[in-house]
Amino acid sequence: MSGRTTTQRGLGWKHQQERDRLLAKHRDGERCWWCGEPMLKSQDLAADHTLARAKGGTRADRLLHALCNKQRGDGSRDDQRPALTRRSGGHAGNALEWG
Repeated sequence: MSGRTTTQRGLGWKHQQERDRLLAKHRDGERCWWCGEPMLKSQDLAADHTLARAKGGTRADRLLHALCNKQRGDGSRDDQRPALTRRSGGHAGNALEWG
C-alpha cells in the first residue's frame, strides 16, 4: 500500500457512498466474483469497479473481499481469477485444490 488516502487515490466521498450502498444491499453468503468464496459483512469487503479504474471505470458496482480486490488489480488477469481456474468437486463450498 502506498500510504495515500482514499481521496488521494481517486476514491473519495463518491466511492465511499457507493461502497456504503453496496454494503447495505449485501446479503451474507453472496459469492465473491474473484475467488468464489462466500462474503460476510464482518469481513473486510471492498467496492470494486467491473470496468477497472485503470481502463476508465468510474463506478464501483460490486463488492469483493478486500484481498481479492487487491489481487484483481487493473483487471488484466480477470480470465485467470481463482473462481474460474480452481477445480472443485461437488458444491462450490467444497472446493478442492488440485496441484
